[in-house]
Amino acid sequence: MSTFENPDATPGATPDEPAVTDTQAIATPPLPETPAAEAAWAAETERLDDLTPPAATVDETTVLADLEPPAPATLPPAFTGFAPAIEDPLASSASTATAGASAEAASAALSGPRTRWAGIVWGLVLAAIAALALWFLTDAGRQAAVTDWMMTLSPAAAIAYSVLVIGAFALIAGLVGLVRRAQRAGERRRAASVSAV
Repeated sequence: MSTFENPDATPGATPDEPAVTDTQAIATPPLPETPAAEAAWAAETERLDDLTPPAATVDETTVLADLEPPAPATLPPAFTGFAPAIEDPLASSASTATAGASAEAASAALSGPRTRWAGIVWGLVLAAIAALALWFLTDAGRQAAVTDWMMTLSPAAAIAYSVLVIGAFALIAGLVGLVRRAQRAGERRRAASVSAV
């Protein structure tokens, strides 16, 4: 019978009876004897001793001399520049054209930074929308009036107002495009006047 002291006892057996052992148990191999283990360890250490390199018998000075880098090879002569070009009448006309282009670039560079009119106009429009929204939202009476007006809108009126808002944004975009075009034309006139001088 299995008890707290002997939990592996077969059920129904009394504590005085010997426990039945398993008949199919596998026998474990005997442990190796100490002299055989020591012989294996000695053979392994001998094999490792054979792998260690022999001690160097060369002088330290010769080893250091071998580690010095070789002398540098001779370098080709330094680049001194291109040969002077032969004067060509076609090259002189090309050089005047490049001089005109450089004058245009110089005039554009001297004119200062370009004004970004799109940012200015859209900033003003969005600031006006934000100011109008704040004006409506800061007073309860105006807020109630806007809410009532939005609730009484018919679907056709809502569509008409949304088309009106989209048209206003398209008008502002067109105005910004016109201002930008005028700015480019002014830059071209300025560049032409500088190159004419």
